[in-house]
Amino acid sequence: MRITRQALYFLLAIAALSVAACNRGTDVEAAREKRQPTVTPAEQEFLMKAADANLSKIDVARLAMHKSQNSDVKDFANMIQSDDASALEDLTDLMNDKGVSLPNTLSPEMKTEIETMTALSGAELDREFANMMVAQHEKEIGMYHDQLEIAQTPDVRKYAEDLLPRLEMHLEKAQRLQSKLFGESRK
Repeated sequence: MRITRQALYFLLAIAALSVAACNRGTDVEAAREKRQPTVTPAEQEFLMKAADANLSKIDVARLAMHKSQNSDVKDFANMIQSDDASALEDLTDLMNDKGVSLPNTLSPEMKTEIETMTALSGAELDREFANMMVAQHEKEIGMYHDQLEIAQTPDVRKYAEDLLPRLEMHLEKAQRLQSKLFGESRK
């Protein structure tokens, strides 16, 4: 009977640990779901738009790297993919820290841009990629400047301050690529 009693205690201990582990997982999930963002609504919107822009630029850059035959386009696309992946990593950490969820899908506007790029090839793809990168970086730079004026959360302000010079450098390179692809007549 001693063996049976030990087996029973062992099974009860395992059952108790299992229940505790299940409850702990539920508590963690509930805490994640209930966690409120610790940033202002404007900052939350900024973080979501920044994530959307990074994700779309990474996708478009990958597409350009695979479809373009132009080495300048491929080099620029590679730089964008690498830099934006790094920026997205930092942004994801910030968003997680502030209780803001990364978007599950791209915005309709960004999806449309990617669909447009997917349908193109050759020089047409290269020019559209350059145009898209110039327009997107101009829009992002404006968004980051606006955020710097209203940011109340120091970490959000620091993220915007740190990333702004990289965005400005990308814009300059995108404009040079655009000029090269369209010729000097388009500046």
